[in-house]
Amino acid sequence: MINRAFLGLSAVGLLTATALTAQPASRPTSKGDADRQICRTFKDTGSRLGGYRACHTAAEWAELRRQSVQNVDRLQNSRAGDAQ
Repeated sequence: MINRAFLGLSAVGLLTATALTAQPASRPTSKGDADRQICRTFKDTGSRLGGYRACHTAAEWAELRRQSVQNVDRLQNSRAGDAQ
C-alpha cells in the first residue's frame, strides 16, 4: 500500500519537476489573449536524447495547470490516513 502511494507521489513529483523546467517560447502577442498559441519545450530527465515540444493555447495551459494541481491535492489527501 505504501509502495503504491510512494510510486504515485514520485510520478507526480517527476511531472511537476518536468513542468517547472519547461522553457516557454511563444510568438509575440498581447498578454490577455486566451487564444494565443504558446509552445513549450520539455526536457526528459535522465535522457541525453532531448525532449518534446507541446503547443497549446493560453487557456489550455491554464486548464492543464489547474488539473495538475487538482491531481496532486487529490493524491496527497486520499492516502493521508494510510501512512501509519
